[in-house]
Amino acid sequence: MISYARQTPDSEAAPPAAEEHIAPAPRVSVQAFCETVETAAAVQSAGEDRRLGKAHIKIQMGGTIAAIEAYRSAPTPNVIVLETDGRGDILGGLDQLATVCDPGTRVVVVGRINDVTLYRE
Repeated sequence: MISYARQTPDSEAAPPAAEEHIAPAPRVSVQAFCETVETAAAVQSAGEDRRLGKAHIKIQMGGTIAAIEAYRSAPTPNVIVLETDGRGDILGGLDQLATVCDPGTRVVVVGRINDVTLYRE
């Protein structure tokens, strides 16, 4: 015998299990410097998530050079997301960015190339 359970709106909206719950992000400022439109769209989409409701997210086109120019005379946000195309001296650019960043600023580097050697350096 086959029995079918009738779904109710209550069963569909079951609360997530404790290990699946992701707490909302704290009030932080994030600025992304994107090389491609796809990455800018991904950051924009992530910023629309309800868990980032308190975060202030700003997206700007340009990579490391744009970030360095932006922060020469302005305070840095809590988090900088920096897209790199993998060409050039990435670590040299990060060193230059570090000279204009405030202490405590965190930088997340994203790109299309998965380079373990760069990660280890």
